[in-house]
Formats: sequence, C-alpha cells, structure tokens
Amino acid sequence: MKKTLSFAGLLLFFTGFAQAQNAEEIVAKHIAAIGGDKWTKVEAVKSEAKISADGAPGMSIVMNMLAVRDKSLRMDVSVMGMTQTTVINGAAGWATNPFMNQMDPEPLTADQVKAMKDMTDVDGSLVGYKAKGYTVEYVGTEDVDGTEAIKIKINKGDKRSEYSFFDPKTFYEIKNIRVEEVDGKQTETAMVYSNFKNQDGLVFPFTIQQADPNMGGSTVTVTSIAVNPMVDMKVFEIPTK
Repeated sequence: MKKTLSFAGLLLFFTGFAQAQNAEEIVAKHIAAIGGDKWTKVEAVKSEAKISADGAPGMSIVMNMLAVRDKSLRMDVSVMGMTQTTVINGAAGWATNPFMNQMDPEPLTADQVKAMKDMTDVDGSLVGYKAKGYTVEYVGTEDVDGTEAIKIKINKGDKRSEYSFFDPKTFYEIKNIRVEEVDGKQTETAMVYSNFKNQDGLVFPFTIQQADPNMGGSTVTVTSIAVNPMVDMKVFEIPTK
C-alpha cells in the first residue's frame, strides 16, 4: 500500500510539473509571437477606438485611452456631446460622469482603483508574469469561435485570476476571461480578440468584443495606437475649477 501511495504521489507530482512546464512553454511562444523583448521597452500606450454597443445600435461612441506603465491611466468615453472620464494615478483615482449628472470629479473606491490598475500593465499579464508575482497553469483546450484554443489560467492572487485562450497556430491570445472582486462582488469579464496588426514591432488586436455583466456586449474597433508617445502627466491630475 505504501508503495502504491508513493507511486501515486510521484505521478501527481510529475503530472503537475509537466503541466506547469507546458504552461510556461505556451506563454513563452505567445510572448515571442507578439513582439518578445520589445514589450519591456514600452513605457506608455495611447489608443483611440470606436465602440458599438449591443444595446445602442447606431450610436457613435469614441474612446481615447492613455496608459503609463504601472502608474497611470486615463480613459475618456465620448457620446452625444458628453465625455465620461475615468483616471487612476498611482494608488488613487477619480472620475466624472455627466450621464449621471456627476459633473465634478469624484474619487474612486480602493477596489475600483485596484480593478483598473491592471490596465496600466501596458505589456499585459503574461510578459514578465513571474516578476509580477503571477503563476500560470495549463487547463486544456476549448472551442473559441471554431478554433480549438489552448487554455491556461493566470493566478494573480488577491481574489484575481484570468483565463487566456491561444490560437495554436499563431499563439496570439484570442480570448481572455478576467475574474476579480470589486466592491465585495465577484465579476467576470470576457473579451474576444481579432484583427491583429503589427505596430512598431508589437502585435495588437484591433477588434475586441466584450461581454460585461454590467454593461452588456460591445465591440471595440481600434482606429489608432501610438507606442511611447509624449505624455504630459498633468492629464492625470484632478482638474481644478
């Protein structure tokens, strides 16, 4: 019996080790496919996109986003002549929302800042994931719009995790599911990526379909991306009257 248990334990150990190695190899292939070490030189990314929301067909929505590595994020969403602004700067954040008559900037909660902080990770969760304190594990395969995608789990700690799905031919990430807790509630957001383009040696998805439990479905069509643009850090400060 002891020998049987010992063998079973060893089998479980080596199976887990093999799966960890497999996940690491998958991540390495993904990083190489999207630009490799070039991502470590990215300090800021600026993008502009158009959004079409399932619940508002025909409505023109424009989003401008500026992210500074591991520090700041500004997102402006404009529709019907009004602009909603959301900003995080270090450990704090603020927002305006004229659609809810919130004209003056109000502070974000700690959970809201934490949830958005990942968006300042300009190279994503997987580039340098070990240095970020994350671990990865192989889950298996799963169909994503007709592609038998490779699925891995990213364990980020602090009640946060992600599931990444990779095209086995290109090793581009074609789907991501983010699970986290915000203001005491667990949320799950799924995004499907396509229309990949090379920008300054880096690969970005220019079409993103998102399913948000609070906002419903939407499609983001990126119209421009600038890598390492000039940044005036004053845009992240709370505006004064």
